[in-house]
Amino acid sequence: MSIAIPAIAEPDAQPVSAARLAARIPVPVRLPARYDSEPIRHLSASSYGLWVLCREAWRRKYICGEREAPSGAMFLGSRVDDAVSLYYRRILEQDERLDLAQVTDAYHELWQAGLDAEQEKLGVNWSDLHPRAALEMGLDAVKLTFEQLVPRLGEPVAVQRRVQFALKPGLEWTCLSYLDLETRARTVTGEEIGRVIDYKVKAQTISETQAKRDPQASLYLAGRWLQGNPAAELCFAQIGKPGPRRKQMSSALVATTRTVGQMRATLARIALAASEIAVTYERLGPDRPWGLSDPTSWKCSERFCHAWRNCVGGIGL
Repeated sequence: MSIAIPAIAEPDAQPVSAARLAARIPVPVRLPARYDSEPIRHLSASSYGLWVLCREAWRRKYICGEREAPSGAMFLGSRVDDAVSLYYRRILEQDERLDLAQVTDAYHELWQAGLDAEQEKLGVNWSDLHPRAALEMGLDAVKLTFEQLVPRLGEPVAVQRRVQFALKPGLEWTCLSYLDLETRARTVTGEEIGRVIDYKVKAQTISETQAKRDPQASLYLAGRWLQGNPAAELCFAQIGKPGPRRKQMSSALVATTRTVGQMRATLARIALAASEIAVTYERLGPDRPWGLSDPTSWKCSERFCHAWRNCVGGIGL
């Protein structure tokens, strides 16, 4: 792929508008092939986030197919997500509202089903949490979610809905998102608004300042906007786990919005990432390192990168 480099403007030339700059991004028709010779069909918020953090980690995961077992914390969060999703799915599909006892029973079943499914793949890496402690922590998270968050989220419209779109016609790949929950809620003035809800169970919750810049929120809201059904806000429905900074489990509901300009900027970032992925593959191929994370980043560590021990930017040398 060749990229035309625009001529350098004369000193007295008018600045190029953001729209014109965005139009110069050469969005590739297709993304590179994976280890199994199949082309990459989607870019997600997590894929984009990893590309920004470390291109070498992105190459290993999406081109080479290197996978790692989910951590105990990741497994715990997924099971809480499953239990909350089941509650809302029963409302939408059967017009039935489960009580907390029924949801906690379902949580135990979902936990075991999740364990069985992971054992057929790579298992679960319990180095960060003891399995029994994780089970109990997840149970507490479910209870706190239903006591403090569910009453504030609104009435469900959709659960775990797949949203995908192409940045322009003719592309062989799409932007892909799965929205945990979509609701209708009323503001203090009585206005009905649409919301996107994203569940999180984390040691460090997302603040309002962080939510304003979060690329996941931007992409999810952009997806709704492009479908002609914009949501007024995205809410991070969060459970903060106990740890060094927090003695007890807590909840937080943090809402964030995006302007049309901000959503367009997010789509431009995705387009540029896709262009960079295609160009890097063409120049370096699938086997050479693609670019390393900032060594001061949390990502470049043995704890958070499975490839750290055999990466040239870790201790692989």
